[in-house]
Amino acid sequence: MELLLPIALILIGVALIVAEVYLIPGLNIVGILGALMVLFAVGISFVQFGYLGGVLTLVGATGLSGGAFWWLWTNGAWDRFILVASLKPDERVLARESEQRSSYLGKQGTALTPLRPTGIAEIDGERIEVVTEGDFISAGSDIKVVAMDRRKHFVRLVTDTKA
Repeated sequence: MELLLPIALILIGVALIVAEVYLIPGLNIVGILGALMVLFAVGISFVQFGYLGGVLTLVGATGLSGGAFWWLWTNGAWDRFILVASLKPDERVLARESEQRSSYLGKQGTALTPLRPTGIAEIDGERIEVVTEGDFISAGSDIKVVAMDRRKHFVRLVTDTKA
C-alpha cells in the first residue's frame, strides 16, 4: 500500500507534463506541478524505502518520463514550439520590388516637402521618400532621380548642371 502513493504521484505527474506539452502548451503551471509531483514521489521513496527504493523509483520515473517525451517527440507535439514558416522574403517579390523601385531612375518630379536632405517628392504621380545628395532643396522645386540604394532614391535639382 505504501508503494502505491509514489507510483500514483509519478503517473499523475508525468500525465500532467504530457498534458502541458500536448494539450495546453503555454500554461506552465500544469507542467511545473507535474514535475514537482514526480520529484515529491522520488523524495517519498527515499524516505520510506531507503536508498535502494529511492534509486529504483528515480530510475523508473526517469524511464517513464523519457518514454513520455519520446512519444511526444514522435507524435509531433514538439512541432508546436517550432516556427515552421520561413521569415525569409520571397526572391520573386524582392526582384519585383527592386524593378519597381528602379523604374524611377532618371525620371523627373517635384519636391512636395523641403528636402533637408530627406523629404517627399512626387514622381509619375506617386509620392515617394527621396534623399538629396547633401544639398537642401526647397518644396516645389523640380528634381531628378539620379541614383538608388536599396530603398532610398537620391535626387538632384533639375537646374543643376550635374543633372
